[in-house]
Amino acid sequence: MIKNRSRKIKTKCAIYARYSSENQREASIEDQIRKCREFAISQNWIVLEDHIYYDKAKSGSSIAPREGFKKLMYAAKSNNPPFDYILVDDTSRVARNTREALQVFEELSYYNIGVYFVSQNIDTKKETASELITLHGMVDALYIRELAKKTHRGIEGQVLKGYSGGGRHYGYTSEPVFSDRKDRYGNPEPDGYVLKVKHEEALVVQTIFFLFGKKGYSAKRIVNLLNKSLKEYGTPKPPRGKCWSVSTILGSKKNHTGILNNELYIGKYTWNKRSSRKNPETGGKKYVLNPEKEWKVIEIPSLKIVSQELWDLVKARQREIKDKTGGRYTKAKPLYSENLLTPFSICKQCGGTFGIVSGGRYAKYGCSTNWNKGQSACTNSLRLKKSEIEDIIVSFLSIELVEETSLAKLFKEVCENLSRYFINNHRGTTQMELEKALQEVRVEIKNISNAIKAGIFTDTTKILLEDAEKREKELLNQLAITSAGLELDISRMVSPDDVKRYFDRISQELIDPQNTRNAFRKVVKKIIFEPAEKEGMIVSIIENNHSFTSFLFKIIEGKDSRIRLQTGTDFIPYTTRVFKIRLAFSQLPDTIDDIKTFIISGGRK
Repeated sequence: MIKNRSRKIKTKCAIYARYSSENQREASIEDQIRKCREFAISQNWIVLEDHIYYDKAKSGSSIAPREGFKKLMYAAKSNNPPFDYILVDDTSRVARNTREALQVFEELSYYNIGVYFVSQNIDTKKETASELITLHGMVDALYIRELAKKTHRGIEGQVLKGYSGGGRHYGYTSEPVFSDRKDRYGNPEPDGYVLKVKHEEALVVQTIFFLFGKKGYSAKRIVNLLNKSLKEYGTPKPPRGKCWSVSTILGSKKNHTGILNNELYIGKYTWNKRSSRKNPETGGKKYVLNPEKEWKVIEIPSLKIVSQELWDLVKARQREIKDKTGGRYTKAKPLYSENLLTPFSICKQCGGTFGIVSGGRYAKYGCSTNWNKGQSACTNSLRLKKSEIEDIIVSFLSIELVEETSLAKLFKEVCENLSRYFINNHRGTTQMELEKALQEVRVEIKNISNAIKAGIFTDTTKILLEDAEKREKELLNQLAITSAGLELDISRMVSPDDVKRYFDRISQELIDPQNTRNAFRKVVKKIIFEPAEKEGMIVSIIENNHSFTSFLFKIIEGKDSRIRLQTGTDFIPYTTRVFKIRLAFSQLPDTIDDIKTFIISGGRK
């Protein structure tokens, strides 16, 4: 007879430890693991050596950035988890907020994994565990909140004493100031840190201000120059990342400052200008501007890098660009780019800018992605001489825009689309209904504008305002057409001669050096550069019809003064024309006089 021998299976355990900052010793990880081991021995439990997890210098305010804890949770949620319990020194090691602490408790309970908090003697497999975790989670959350307040007050005190409030500042280095203070281990402890000018970086800052303020360079052009130097000589290094970017110069939503907006360069040190907010899902941070009354501004003349005169020039130019473009960088490009094609040109291969990649006397256009990042990022390595390609495209457009067949097709489409537009806006809605809708949308615009004036300027309010203003224009057009009360004959209001006259004028302006840039903006929306299959480049020029729309509306208003139409609506007067030209490099003209012959004989694709 075989006797059954019952044998108690020992509980298998994992261990998790964490310390949060430089103020805590790295040895605290070892201390936590040691205490957990001692507890396991007292309970006759087994610690699995392959399942000891830890996170060094990671805050307990969020789980998201802690890789060690994520690996632990992954093992616990596997189909066959290798351990029954997780040993932790105390609740604050897992999370310092109640929500995340309870979330971890519920997830592990679902997978039948217990957690034992050694110092507090809490076993999550006991009935009272949820209440105890909630209580300790509240205490830990209060600790974090109070610690943040104390830290903020401490830094404010340091700033008022003339020390740095922390953070990296391009153009400066931070140096400690010592007295007789010692830390808990007897090492010298600084009273604070002061900023000192770092001359090699200060020179870069001065160059950026000079190029933007006095020379009129665009931020993109400055970035290209800096990145070219970085690629060839390994300097100047950017404040962050591997290469310079426009946001580094101008600022962005994440970086509210930007080099051109940093008052530290004129000796004004500002602290508490922004604060961080944590995303509860990802644990990531975003920065928001604090109310101006909370800022601490201190004058420190020794930190001045840029003269007040140069600072004022930069500010004046930024205001000019903002006034003309509404603050949108993409709209500002045509205003300050010295290169005719850059604001409109993109590379077909990667979608990046097809701009000036080598400057000087023999400047060339090329794919900026390929130039800055190489073949692995974009294979379009073709380069086009600035002097040649600009002349070719301008001459090409001046011919194609007034070509008879193209204009005849254009006039037909204008009539069809205008007629359809008038019919659609004349039927279905009464004048009273339109006036009521117009009044409502104007109230909406006023409310959004008041919200923006009150400081609520977000992406949402910006989009809402743009949509409301667009609806206002559409309603004004509907009202004008309905008020006229006519089935309009477009062919009698707009003639082929009107269309021809408009494009004849544009064609003449294009070849007049004084008017080329302005005329180019009127007719060009986008230029796409694509390498040809065999050799050369195919250039596709997509026409901009906004200026032509305004011209047509003025013609109609001149024929019937009751119809005052607003541009900027969804109305498209014709199917946008696309002009294509094939550039075979072996056949490119040598002189400007040969360009017209080149285009007519073989340039068109």
